[in-house]
Amino acid sequence: MKTQTIAPDALAKLANLGSEFSVSAASAPEGWVVYIHDDVGDRALLDIEGKAAAVFDALLAVEQRLQELGVHSFAVDAERGERAYDEWLKAEVQQAIDDPSPMVPHEEAMRRIRAAIKAK
Repeated sequence: MKTQTIAPDALAKLANLGSEFSVSAASAPEGWVVYIHDDVGDRALLDIEGKAAAVFDALLAVEQRLQELGVHSFAVDAERGERAYDEWLKAEVQQAIDDPSPMVPHEEAMRRIRAAIKAK
C-alpha cells in the first residue's frame, strides 16, 4: 500500500488557515518521518523536492522544519516507530534466510569481522 503524502507548502497552508490537524514524528530505520493527521487521513510530509517522504536525522531537525512551516507542536509516535523497526528487522532476517549464497561458518565470519575492525 502506497503512503499518502503532503507537500510542505500544503502543510504551511493548513497551519496558516488554522485547520484541524495534528502532527507526529515516528522513528524509522533511516531516521524520523513526519505524519500529518487530518480529515484526509494520515499523510507523510514530503521532502523539499516533493519526490519522497522527508526523513530527518534528529527530532531537533523535525522541530525546526515544522516551525518553518508554522507548526509549533507535534507528538513523538514511539509505537509507530517500533512497528516500523520490527517490520524492517523481520524483512532483513527473511532476506538473509532466503539468500541462496553458501553459509559461512561462525569461525570464518568472526575472523572476517575481526579483520575488518583491525583494518580501521
